[in-house]
Amino acid sequence: MTARLSPRPLKRIRSELFSQRQNVSMCPQLPRLDGKWAVVTGANGGIGKQTARGLLQRGANLIMLCRNLEKAEQARQEFISNRFGASKIILIECDLGDLDSVMAAGQAIKHQLQGRKVDILIENAGVRNYQYGETEQGHEIHFGTNVLGHFALRRILMAEVLAIYARIIIVTDEKYVMAQGCSSNFRWRSRLGALRAYSRSKLGNFWIARELQKRHPHFSVFIVHPGAVATDLRGSGRFAAWFNRLLCVTPVIGAQTLLMCAGQQDLTHGSYYHSMLGECELDNADPATNDEAAARLWARCDEMTANLGAPVAIKLAS
Repeated sequence: MTARLSPRPLKRIRSELFSQRQNVSMCPQLPRLDGKWAVVTGANGGIGKQTARGLLQRGANLIMLCRNLEKAEQARQEFISNRFGASKIILIECDLGDLDSVMAAGQAIKHQLQGRKVDILIENAGVRNYQYGETEQGHEIHFGTNVLGHFALRRILMAEVLAIYARIIIVTDEKYVMAQGCSSNFRWRSRLGALRAYSRSKLGNFWIARELQKRHPHFSVFIVHPGAVATDLRGSGRFAAWFNRLLCVTPVIGAQTLLMCAGQQDLTHGSYYHSMLGECELDNADPATNDEAAARLWARCDEMTANLGAPVAIKLAS
């Protein structure tokens, strides 16, 4: 049974903040993922780290894509100390805000896998800045990292190493409902502008996910909102600490919907899965349902990453 979401931003965000702690559920340990290879961006902290741990607990092999190698190595050693074999965990540097770094990471994944395929791709990493910034290629930082960086990574992996029937989990945020557009040249100055830029990037994640499922129906694409989670994205200081303590769930809880989509079989491809509500039906007024805007964004991202190589047309078994 699907839950129908209101298109009203304040109603949705208020409902989540004040209800999610009463609607906590844990993903069961089954089904097992033995032998499968999973790529997780931002696997060294927060939701990404707990998702990576959950995948290892279910028997998967893990490729950690992280910008901060020192922090990532600490996470890797922690996993190994938890009796997950070192051979099951590969760490690769990847700064999603730099397309050159993304290209190098894609090549490193290909080299490490030696002909094996990626079965699960979890696009988790993201930034939420409070001062305006741009990526190495000159794009607004939220768009360039959260949207374009993942688009480029997926494009590279699709060419050679992503399995035909791979599961692709794209993380969004309920704040997407506050936006109406997503572009690379959005300019902002204030904290309100920062919130708008972040929200626009999360709408962009949603649009790209819907378009990906439409263009490549052989993939199992899931759009996931992990809930309001106590992570570093919320910044530091007294207010952030108060907000995290009183209203947010832990990263362990935040990872549960991602893990469900990584392994559970009876899910609807291309659907939106909410941490508190499960599978959700979108109102026609919801900005995520703007298919024309989604197609335009896809075309723009495709143009921006064209120098990374053309995606290979995947042939399906008859």
